[in-house]
Formats: sequence, structure tokens, C-alpha cells
Amino acid sequence: MTQQHAATPAETLGGGTAGTVMTVLAWVPRLVLLHLAWLALTLLGGVLLGAAPATVVLIRILRERGERAAEAAGEGAVRGADGGVADSGWSGLLVAWRAELGPANRVAGPFLLIGAAAALNVLLGIAGLLPTWFVPAGLIVAALLALLGAVCSAHALALRAVHPQLPFPAARTAALTGPLLLPGATLSWMITIAAAAVISGIIMPVGLLMSGGIGVTVTAVLLARAWERRIVDARQTVAAA
Repeated sequence: MTQQHAATPAETLGGGTAGTVMTVLAWVPRLVLLHLAWLALTLLGGVLLGAAPATVVLIRILRERGERAAEAAGEGAVRGADGGVADSGWSGLLVAWRAELGPANRVAGPFLLIGAAAALNVLLGIAGLLPTWFVPAGLIVAALLALLGAVCSAHALALRAVHPQLPFPAARTAALTGPLLLPGATLSWMITIAAAAVISGIIMPVGLLMSGGIGVTVTAVLLARAWERRIVDARQTVAAA
């Protein structure tokens, strides 16, 4: 007698709205775990030095697991452990984080500092603690610098996760020009992060339990994949020349 395959809930509901809801719900515990891991590693580095390596390492974990899931779907079997961060548990996660503590901050640090300083000026200006001549022109410039710092930081971290061999000056230059090189991915990242921030502000548990995980996932899915495709295309162009 042929044994029938038991359909999963997502398969039973199909690819419609209900199936989408099931997919989103399946991601909730992953986002919570990602957020907790990101928060712990960020705090371990004193926030300012911990956020960049935490983001890079967790992006790599998402990429490793995504590659294995795609391979399993395409070939029916998952390849054996290859020593990646995703296989190494918490001890391996800490080792990878320590290894990225210097490099990740060297790549993204300048953008993070500019963005943080500009954001602080925006907050002080809104609170009325800055000279009157700063508003509104200085406030607008500070807001734009804060946005540029956030976007370039995300590009730098995504690029570091995808291409760690890239020299630091070249990585920073690529991150700075990332919004021009990858305008579609950049715009999608900005819109998604803004939407997540609004939802987190309205539904407090989302911000408290998933904000870090959402940021890492959005950066991995939109920016890291876009850089990976661009790098592959560049290598193919060079090989064909």
C-alpha cells in the first residue's frame, strides 16, 4: 500500500492569503530568536561596537540556511555540514562575532558614527535644545545625513557579509555608492524598514521582541542578495571579456 504524504498546513491552505498568513506566522519565532541573538551580541559589544558584527554574523547565518533550504527543495536532500556559522551553535556564534568585531566596524563604523551624530542633532533640534538658526535648514541636513548614514551602514554590513575578502576602502566606497548602484534594492529596504518601524511603534511587542530580527532579515533578503547578484554578474563579465 502506498503511504500518502500528509499535507502541511501551508500546503492545505494553498498559495492564497491563508497560505501567506501561515508563512508569516512560521517566521515569527525565527524573528524573535534573531532579535534576541542580535540584542545579546550588540550589548556584548557595548552597543556601539557590537551592532555591526552582530548584524554581519546573523546575515551570514540566514544566507547559509537559505542556501541549504533552496538546495533541499531543488535536489531533495540537504548537503552535509560545511562548518558554517549556522552549524556551530552559540559558541561558534560568539567566535564568529569576535572575528567580525574589528572588520565589521572598520567597514560600517564611519557611516554609523555619521548617522548617529546626525540623528542626535535631529532629536536635539526637535526638542528645542539647539540654536534657532539650526532650524529648519540644519534640521533638514541632519535628517538627510542620518538617513544616508543608515542606508550606507546597511549596504556596508550586507557587503561585508557577502564578500568579506573585499578590502576595507573598496567596501566603504561601494557602500557609499550602494544607493546609486542598487537603487531598487535600496528603496525597497528603506520602505520596508520604515513600515516595520511604524508597526513596531504601534504594536509595542513587535518592536520589543522582533525589531532586531526584522532589520537583519530585511537587510539579508534585500541588500545582501542584491550585492551577491551584482558580484556574480561582475565576475561573469570579467570572465567573458
